[in-house]
Amino acid sequence: MRGGIALALELLGDHVRACIKKRGFAGLSPAQEQAIPLVLQKKNLVLIAPTGTGKTESAMFPVFDSLVKMPAGGGIRAIYVTPLRSLNRDILSRMEWWCRELGLKVGVRHGDTPMAERRKQALSPPDLLITTPETLQALFMGKRLRKHLEHVEFVIIDEIHEMAASKRGAQLAVALERLAEYAGEFQRIGLSATVGNPETIARFLCGARPCAIVQVPVAKQLEIAVHFVGDDFKHQVRALEQALDREGSTLVFVNTRVTAEALGHALYPRGDVEVHHGSLSKEIRIDAEDRFKKGEIRTLICTSSMELGIDIGRVDHVIQFGSPREVARLVQRVGRAGHQLNTISRGTILTTGFDDLLESLVIARRARANEIEPVVPEASAADVLANQVAAIAVEYGEIERSRIRTIVERTSLFAGSGTLLDDVCTQLEEHRLVRLDGSRIVTTARARRYLSGNLSMIHDERKIPVFDMVSRRTVGTLDESFVVGWVHTGAVFITKGQLWRVLEINDGRLTVEPAKKAIGELPSWEGEQIPVPFAVAREAGTIRRERTTGKYTQEKEGIAFADHVLSEMEKNRCKIPTDRLITFENIDDGVVCNVCAGHKSNEALGRVLSILISARYGTTVGIELDAYRILLRLPSEVRAADVRDFFLSLEPAHMPGILKLALKRTALFKWKLVQIAKKFGAIDPDADYEKISIQRLLDYFDNTVVQREAYRELLSGYMDVDAAAEIVRRVKAGEIELAIGPHSIIGADGILSSRDQIPPPTADQAVLATLKRRLDQDEVVLACMNCRNWKSRTVVSRVPEIPQCPKCGARLIAVLKPYEADTYETTAKKNKSPEERATEQRLLRSANIVLSSGKKAVIALSARGVGPENASRILATLADGDAFYREILKAERNFIQTHRYWS
Repeated sequence: MRGGIALALELLGDHVRACIKKRGFAGLSPAQEQAIPLVLQKKNLVLIAPTGTGKTESAMFPVFDSLVKMPAGGGIRAIYVTPLRSLNRDILSRMEWWCRELGLKVGVRHGDTPMAERRKQALSPPDLLITTPETLQALFMGKRLRKHLEHVEFVIIDEIHEMAASKRGAQLAVALERLAEYAGEFQRIGLSATVGNPETIARFLCGARPCAIVQVPVAKQLEIAVHFVGDDFKHQVRALEQALDREGSTLVFVNTRVTAEALGHALYPRGDVEVHHGSLSKEIRIDAEDRFKKGEIRTLICTSSMELGIDIGRVDHVIQFGSPREVARLVQRVGRAGHQLNTISRGTILTTGFDDLLESLVIARRARANEIEPVVPEASAADVLANQVAAIAVEYGEIERSRIRTIVERTSLFAGSGTLLDDVCTQLEEHRLVRLDGSRIVTTARARRYLSGNLSMIHDERKIPVFDMVSRRTVGTLDESFVVGWVHTGAVFITKGQLWRVLEINDGRLTVEPAKKAIGELPSWEGEQIPVPFAVAREAGTIRRERTTGKYTQEKEGIAFADHVLSEMEKNRCKIPTDRLITFENIDDGVVCNVCAGHKSNEALGRVLSILISARYGTTVGIELDAYRILLRLPSEVRAADVRDFFLSLEPAHMPGILKLALKRTALFKWKLVQIAKKFGAIDPDADYEKISIQRLLDYFDNTVVQREAYRELLSGYMDVDAAAEIVRRVKAGEIELAIGPHSIIGADGILSSRDQIPPPTADQAVLATLKRRLDQDEVVLACMNCRNWKSRTVVSRVPEIPQCPKCGARLIAVLKPYEADTYETTAKKNKSPEERATEQRLLRSANIVLSSGKKAVIALSARGVGPENASRILATLADGDAFYREILKAERNFIQTHRYWS
């Protein structure tokens, strides 16, 4: 091993070796030993290695070595692409030291880069440019920047797995080929912590070009434990606290922002915990990262926002709260612990239910065995191709269609895509983004305007405000996709750690009220939740069938609990659904189909069954599902035996056609069609979804490439038709049995227990805390009713416990709302009108309340709709602490619900 270290170091030049020594590197990691020689040999490379093993340095040490040997100036030599601006910031802070020491220039460019910095880069380009996939697109639009791109010799793509599976990745793959038109062949380096199919990623990065792969196994450095903590929230919090009490720093990963907020609220009194997720402002996230790095806090509760390699210093332990859903996600998250060479990454999964437990056992086993899910790139995405054809036309003014075909087909994602390019060009001409002139494609004035609003393949998604009728405030926003696909009047959902019931959807706004009852009322769509893959759900079904297998000996406690649940079911003569048995159970409002097939497969099966039943009985069928069951809400005459017969009638070959029929009239299909039409320039980016006629859309895009892309994305991204068809094939082959079973705890009850139902135990506390904060910040006007010659505008938090007039020393102080301040002057008048005398009496009542109750009275009187009469009633209850604030909340709610009826 020492020979390997020496060899890799010796291959680097004196300058870089001196910097490595100055920076305090004791040696090189296995990833660096293997990667550095290959990069110096100018080979394209995909490097897969655990977090903390120096992947960035594996690429940059040899790149720096080449850069310092090149003549100064002359354009951008290396481009470093990351998926997130926060990673750009992180990489820049790490690269600045090296570039300063080596006499190189480094710059960062993304959507927020100031114009002055952009001009500076255009006039004097950095040697190394750190950017995002979207900003890379923008570089092709400026003449001077295009000239600088001619000198690029290296492109490094960080977290390549994150981009390869999305349309952003497809756009990036084409951008690399567009770059090659200027720079010629450059060296491509892809970095990732987790990839199950490195060869596919190599093809994504390089097309048909040769590409070396270095894979440092993650599993050897993982130590994963699975613990069952049950579904009681208080017990879950106690178990989490015990885990946090061990020495060192901890990242607690959760699957949704709701869970992050609920746990953060429960653990906040510890004083060493912060929450970190994508809905928080950049400033709050950076502050939490910095405080964690400095050791000021010991725990960060985070969502996928912390999965990628942002440097937050030492992490001693990772806790995954609830099943991580995917092997890749668990490996990525646990890999953040032990962020040093040759250290073990320790992770603990705290499971909260039966499905959760089995799923976590499977995922932990697969992680140890390095069985990571494959990344599936977005092949032949028509809207990406449309975007790139329009961009290339703007870039060149006019260009031969055959040259565009050559550029895009050098990528693995559009190689052999048949007539797709021709169909896309025809559609683009219809929307005036290009003009077809024989074999040439000519840009239009509209195309440049289109590009300025469509640099990104991330769909512009409106945020729908959620307006609480009780507090008369906007309490948060929901993604348009969630509202369009799943929200209806009466639906209950969670946001900001609280349950809300939808009262009205109107004028681009949801009006809601707080909901108290959670069970059975959460929407079927899981929003931020990560779908459980087919293979994981199938193996969880295998555990149900085989019970204690040798594969799971490390988790005796968890297996024992699962065995107990299954034994109880057998005692009650329940049929246990497994990987080889699908069961159908009657419940009050429908039928539960227990299918261990994962979210996307069950989505496809559920929708196919629903349209067949709907067509036969002429009724609407509701669907609710997760990775292990499909709940069909049905009319009373349709029972489990009927649903089983429908299942038996399914033909794998017919399923895509049935699904297209099922989707065509849905709000979800309309929303997806609008998104893709925007990327084709057919609809303006800021067009209001609600005002577009679904019928006109369907008619206009019928049998077009836009419609085909909408179906392709829904059938591959939102559901897994192939996996669903595989289940049907196995049923027909007799490999999976179908049976009707009685009501069971992992059937209908499982639908309820599988939901993300964290908030109810803490919702009341969260509401009261919000109320206290708001009242503290409320402005009030204090006025002396003794001398009638002093008033002061202040906020409640600054009011002393015993308010007093500074002029006459009296404690007869009235409290006014800011908009009432001018009425105080009338109290000093000698001849008052009846209305002014009434105001004086009201202020005297207010002052007498403050005289007897001090600041507590000021707090009550600052509340909305609370005057002296209501304040007296609140104070007369003698309530203290939370009970006092509950009385204020009750008074405010009553005011809001009744004030419109007042004369």
